This record gives sequence, C-alpha cells and structure tokens, in this order.
Amino acid sequence: SIVNGVMTPIFQVLQDANKTVSMAGGVPTNIICQSFWDSFASIGIIGSIIAIVLIAKSKRYKEMKKIAGVPYIFNVGEPTLFGIPLMMNVIYFIPFILSNVASIVISYIAFALNLVPVCTGLAQVPWTTPLIISGYLTTGSIAGSILQIVCLVAVVLIWLPFVRVADHQLVKEEAELELQYQTKEADKEVE
Repeated sequence: SIVNGVMTPIFQVLQDANKTVSMAGGVPTNIICQSFWDSFASIGIIGSIIAIVLIAKSKRYKEMKKIAGVPYIFNVGEPTLFGIPLMMNVIYFIPFILSNVASIVISYIAFALNLVPVCTGLAQVPWTTPLIISGYLTTGSIAGSILQIVCLVAVVLIWLPFVRVADHQLVKEEAELELQYQTKEADKEVE
C-alpha cells in the first residue's frame, strides 16, 4: 500500500516499545502497532472471498473461489482484488472501505476495553500467517484468535449483500451470453 512506506516504521517503533515493556515484565500499552495492523486491521477484504464462497452462483465467481480461496488462508488477496475485480468496482466500493474500518474499530475497542491483551511485540508474526494462528501469536492469548473470528464474521456480513447484487448481475450477463451463443449456433445450423 502507498501508506506503508510512512506507517510501517511508526508501527514497528510502537511494536518495539510493546516488546521492551513485555520483556521487562510489564503490560504493553500501544494498541496500534505492526501486529495490530497485520493481524487485526487488515481482515476486511477477506470477507469478500468468504461471501463469494458462501453465496456465489455465477460461473465467474465459482471459478474465482477456486483460485482465490487458498491464497486467502495466507492473507494473499491479489487474486480476488484484481480477479473479481474489487478495485475500481462501483458495487464493491462501500464494503471495500467499510469492512476494513469495521475490523479496525472492532479490534481497537476490544483492545481498549481490555477484552483482548494488547499485542506483546514478542512474536514478529509475518502478515501471511493465517487468521486465528496470528491472533494467538501476536497477543499470547486465545482472546486474540476469538477477536479475529468476531471481525471475520462482521466483515463477511458487510460483504454478503454486495456480493449477492454483483453475483446476480453476473448470472444475468452469463445467461444473456449463453442465449446469444445458442442463437448464433442455431443460425449456423440453419445455413
């Protein structure tokens, strides 16, 4: 992302401060840090492929879920981002923005209310670490994994109605193309 060049050093300094406090036996206080960003703030777009897996009926989306499902286990979203495409898609603009905001707000509130321990900074978990595992490793608590599941359910619920609309449009387009193809084939047979 464009902002990573600026934000990553800041997130890493905050993470390092949490690590220093944790190693000294204290309780880390920086909610926002690299682990927060990688493991909790970026859950939003994952909801798109899960919504597609759950409700898609169009041929295009059925093929997309075969391609994009496995990479998303490791937080690799480019197949969906550019294959559907989510980028520059009017239907998906609202959930594209809202889902990430929802995962950030839900996570921040959970950390601020001490429902989940703040990321310790002791584990430098790569961003490709699957959900649930990364939540546990970054917080040192099963509560981190549970928070990721809560965020995931919330973002899937945000994506579902938009995926339903887009999928319905694709089903119509595919039916029209099939009809055009059958008409062409029938015309060839007549000749």
